[in-house]
Amino acid sequence: MICELVGAKMLAPFFGTSLYIWAAVLGLTLGGLTLGYFLGGRLSRRYTNDPQLLFWVLMIAGLALLLMPFTSNIIMNATIEMSLQTGALISLLVFMVPPLICMGMVSPIIINLLTKDPDNAGNSAGNVYAISTLGGILFTFLMGFYIIPEFGISKPAVIAGIGLAILPAISLLKYRSKMAGALLLLLFVLGGWTMSIEEKAAENYNVLYHSEGILGQVKVVDHPSYEFTEDHRMGRGLIVNNTLQTYIGLDHDLQYSIWSWAHYFPTAASIYPPGSKVLILGLGGGTLVKQFDRLGFDSDVVEIDKRVGEVSIKYFNMTPETNLIIDDARHYIRTTKQKYDIVVFDTFLGESVPEHLLTMEGFADTRKIMKEDGMIMINFYGFIKGETGRAARSVLKTLNESKFTTEILATPGTEDSRNLIFIASDKEKDFNKINYEEPNFPRISNLYDYLLDVHKIKVSDVEVLRDETPKLSKLYAKAAMRWKKSYNAYYRKYFFDK
Repeated sequence: MICELVGAKMLAPFFGTSLYIWAAVLGLTLGGLTLGYFLGGRLSRRYTNDPQLLFWVLMIAGLALLLMPFTSNIIMNATIEMSLQTGALISLLVFMVPPLICMGMVSPIIINLLTKDPDNAGNSAGNVYAISTLGGILFTFLMGFYIIPEFGISKPAVIAGIGLAILPAISLLKYRSKMAGALLLLLFVLGGWTMSIEEKAAENYNVLYHSEGILGQVKVVDHPSYEFTEDHRMGRGLIVNNTLQTYIGLDHDLQYSIWSWAHYFPTAASIYPPGSKVLILGLGGGTLVKQFDRLGFDSDVVEIDKRVGEVSIKYFNMTPETNLIIDDARHYIRTTKQKYDIVVFDTFLGESVPEHLLTMEGFADTRKIMKEDGMIMINFYGFIKGETGRAARSVLKTLNESKFTTEILATPGTEDSRNLIFIASDKEKDFNKINYEEPNFPRISNLYDYLLDVHKIKVSDVEVLRDETPKLSKLYAKAAMRWKKSYNAYYRKYFFDK
C-alpha cells in the first residue's frame, strides 16, 4: 500500500490525479501483485523450505522501492509528452510494478515455509493474508493521513525501502553471504543519494516553497510570465502538480493577478453591495479573497488542503483574518447553517474535475444556502464546442434543469487559453451596475460584451449530471488532457535547467 500511494503521488506532478490516473495505478498494482503471486508460487516449488529465497526477494523489493523517487523522475521526464493514459501506464510499469512484483512473491513464499502439514495449508495461507491485509490497512491510513502530508513522498519511499530490506539483509549475513553485505551497504548509499536528489530550477525561477500532501505536489515559485504577458514581468505562482493555480504580479505587492480571467469574477460580483456574504469554494492563492475584500464583502473560504491556506497567507499576502474552513466543499455546503449572496465554485485542480459539486443534487444543496437574490459563479475551462466542450455543455444543461437562469461569461482568448464563468441565479441579473477596477487591467465598461448567447449552445447531445451517474470526468477527459499537456510543455520549456 505504501508503494501504491507513493506511486500515485509521484505521478501527480506529471500526469495529474484524474480518474484515469487512479485507474492506471490500481490496475497495475493488481497486475504487479498477480505476477508476483504467480512467480512466488513457482519459486516456492523450486526452492522448498529455503528462507534465503524470502530474504533475497524482500531485499530486492526494498531496493526497488528505495529507488522509486529516482526511477520515476527519469521515466516520467521521458514520457511526459505522451498522452496522460499512455505516459502514466509506461511510467508505472517502470518504477512501480517491479517492487510490487517482488512484494507479491512474498506471500506464497512465506506460506510455503510455514506449511509443514498439508492439512494446515489453508490455515497458514489465511493467517498470512490476514496479517498482510491488516498491515496494508494500517499503513494506508498512516501514509495517507500523516506521513505523506508531513514528510512528502521521497523520504517515506526511501525509509520504507531501507526498512523492508535491512532485516532480510542482516539475516542473509548469517549465511555468510558477501553479496548480502554489499547490498546492505549499497542500500544506505543509494538511500542517502536518492533523498538528496532535487529538481534544479532554471536561472530565473526561485522556488520559495515545496511540499507533498493531500493535493499532491504544491510549490510557490517566483518566475517570469513568459507566455502570459508581453513584457515577461516577474510573478509569483502557486503551482499544484505542475499546474499554475494562481499567478500574482510582484510589481503590485502581491495584490493583483497577472491573469485577466481573474478580473472578471469581482467585476460580475460588483453588482452586489458592500457587506454581501460570499462563500468561496477553493482558495488557491487567495486572489478572489483579496478582490472580494476590496469590494467590502464578507467572505468564507472552504479549502480541503490546509497547506494552501498557510501558503496563501505567507506568500500571497492574504489576510490572516480570512475565515478559512478546512473541509470538502460539498460536505460544507450540506452542513453549514449560513446563507450566502454569492457562492463561487473555484475547485478545479488541473485536469481533475469536482464532479460531485456540479450535479443536480449538488446544485440543489447549494440553492438551500443561497439568499433569495443569490448567485452562483463557477470557474470552468474554456472549451464549449465539439467533443472537448461536452463537459461545459453538460454543466449548462444541468443548471437549466435545476431551474436556474444561467449566463456564461467567456474571458478573451481562444478556447484553449480562456476561462468560462457560469453565472446562475433564480432571476436574471442586471450587469449594467458593475463597478470594479484594478490598476493592472483596463476597466470593463460593458460585461455583456463577454456573455455567450446560451440559447445558441446545443445541449441536446449531452446528459444532465447526477450523483448517481457521475460522468463529468469522462466528458471532461479530452479537454483535461489538452490542458494538462499544455502546462507540462510550458514547464518543460521554461522551468527546468536543461
